[in-house]
Amino acid sequence: MNKILSAAEMKACDSETIERFGVPGLVLMERAALAVCDTILKEYPSAKNIGVFCGPGNNGGDGVAVARILHNKGVGVKVMMLGDAKRYSESLRHELKIAVNYGVEIIYPWNVDDYSLKEFTKLFSHCDLYVDAMFGIGLTRGLGGEYETAAIFMNESEKPTVAVDMPSGFDTDSGKLLGEIGVQADRTVTFGYMKKGLILGECKVASGNISVEDVGIYNTKEDTAKLLDDTILKGVKPRPVTANKGTCGKVLVIAGSESIYGACYLAAQAALVTGSGLVKIYTHANNIEAIQQALPETMYKGYTAFDETEVLEQINWADSIILGPGFGTSDLSMSILETVARNSKVPVIVDADGLNLLAKNIEMLNDMTARVPVVLTPHLKEMERLCNIPVSEINYDMENVAKSFAATHNCTVVLKNFTTVIANVNTIFYCNSGNQGLATPGSGDVLAGIIGALLGQKMEAEEAAAAGAYIHGAAGTIATYEKGIKGLLARDIIAQIPQLLD
Repeated sequence: MNKILSAAEMKACDSETIERFGVPGLVLMERAALAVCDTILKEYPSAKNIGVFCGPGNNGGDGVAVARILHNKGVGVKVMMLGDAKRYSESLRHELKIAVNYGVEIIYPWNVDDYSLKEFTKLFSHCDLYVDAMFGIGLTRGLGGEYETAAIFMNESEKPTVAVDMPSGFDTDSGKLLGEIGVQADRTVTFGYMKKGLILGECKVASGNISVEDVGIYNTKEDTAKLLDDTILKGVKPRPVTANKGTCGKVLVIAGSESIYGACYLAAQAALVTGSGLVKIYTHANNIEAIQQALPETMYKGYTAFDETEVLEQINWADSIILGPGFGTSDLSMSILETVARNSKVPVIVDADGLNLLAKNIEMLNDMTARVPVVLTPHLKEMERLCNIPVSEINYDMENVAKSFAATHNCTVVLKNFTTVIANVNTIFYCNSGNQGLATPGSGDVLAGIIGALLGQKMEAEEAAAAGAYIHGAAGTIATYEKGIKGLLARDIIAQIPQLLD
């Protein structure tokens, strides 16, 4: 897994590389520029004329260096300098001197009549590609003036745009669009490490295809957030040759309600496919006949009323418990949840209506986490109910909201969104393995089943949550190759899980 950094963390890495390790800043700038040039030449070989829009800081210096390298390779290049020349960074000034010496065409503010779309069209309409080097990481306000006009020009040009480090106009940490306009890049070349904002908020769309290039900047801290990749699957242990179904994890799925059957079916099937030896569904009696026909590999027990002795018998059988998919929020459901909260001796994953019930009495969560590992899998609205923070705020502060809640209640939170954040007291993971096809009914039930299965196989809660989220997303992505984005069903995700496991 690779680290994923905030703006402050990346700036600290830059400073450490320059000041502690003695690598000159201009060397890093040259490496960054070479990485962008290599990407342009490889991905856009037919681009013969390129327009580079540069801001007053070091991101602009990267852009000028890109222009000079491309110019020296025979590509037609024109640079548009934006902003107050008095504010140019030292590195940018140095790169401008070098570019001038090599004969790169550079347009300064005093060389143009105005910063208008008409003027930019006159100067750059012949270009095949544009480079956004206006602002890199750490932008704190929206684009205005000539920067906004340049962004509009690139966006409306119908020509590809390559962003340097970050598309201009977005927050590096949250991906939030800071003003009215941000550059919509076809490709972003970022340096050293993935930036959190590139896969969050509006920037996830605006960043296009992302490549992370090693330019010699390294983060030496171990408590940095990680971006999940397939190395997380190494923690899923292969099934021993001496295994029997009783040693591969017994998962209890407490799900479904009087009129809802599909959720418990999907969670149970996902748990089976993820390697559980035995799966038992505890659900309303109305669902039993359908389960017998649709999923004969499971065990089942039906109820029509609350029976504490019966609930205790079920939970004492299990190695892990999934509670909540399609469960409803009736008094009966609340009684079952309260019994699990007071008496469970094995890890519990709480999803969907289980979360809505917990939100009514958060002390139940504290009862559970005082004794056993607990994983919660809320989407943004469910998280709002749990922590009383509006969705609009959670959406741009997922890591901090999840981390704070996990620390307060001693649990693991899988905060679901188009990029999912997994948090507990000690670790933060970002999961970007899925795509928009996962926005399909039953997808969350499948995720709960996967994580429940891994918990039953004795994985630590944070590892099971991270691996489960990665498997869920990757299986969904694989399934869309055949089914398409809009045609993906939850059962299609389940069908692809075996490809990711031994």
